[in-house]
Amino acid sequence: MKMRCPHCKSWASVRSSEQVTPLLRESFLICKNAACGHTFAAATEINRTLSPSATPDPSILLPLSPHVRRRDVMEQMARHPIAQCDRLPPAEADHPGTDTQATETEPAALAP
Repeated sequence: MKMRCPHCKSWASVRSSEQVTPLLRESFLICKNAACGHTFAAATEINRTLSPSATPDPSILLPLSPHVRRRDVMEQMARHPIAQCDRLPPAEADHPGTDTQATETEPAALAP
């Protein structure tokens, strides 16, 4: 992993790092510019899944990246084509006695 010094913009080298949690690693860096000499810490966090694991650890909870969700839906749709179905009957057939011309602002009159 390459990172630049936030002050002089020179490249920095990772001197050491430690695993803080299964999803977080902290690295300690030093600027390669001797005139700057800045040392700093940076965190590398695993924050989402881009491609699901074939051997997932149940204790690791990571959200799926939005592009993975879209891809999964597209793959599922390709595997399971839409079933043939008849057209739905008109609304009047479902609700006899209602006015099918009513609008949202004028609800159909109910029969007494």
